[in-house]
Amino acid sequence: MSGTTQPKPLDGTGWIGKVLAGLILGAALAIGLMGILGLVFHADAQLKTAASQILRWFPGPVWGLVVAFSFLFRSPRQAWLTLVLVNAGVWVLFFLLHGVMA
Repeated sequence: MSGTTQPKPLDGTGWIGKVLAGLILGAALAIGLMGILGLVFHADAQLKTAASQILRWFPGPVWGLVVAFSFLFRSPRQAWLTLVLVNAGVWVLFFLLHGVMA
């Protein structure tokens, strides 16, 4: 097993890049997921409905979780690339659903 390389351990290096990835791309991800849920629940502008209440409180915890989990990436580059790909998937799904359900 001398030919295998050990994965880089988690450490505190690059934390600013990971935080920025979580903050910036996490916000976009939370908004995209909120849009998908809004389309699925057929939410309207009535603030007293259950769907509106769920959508109102949904982005905060999601954004916080994305920022927290962004520290689990091995490098800032990996955090940015992964979150960009996840964001792209979420936003493509949102626009596809918007086109179908509109």
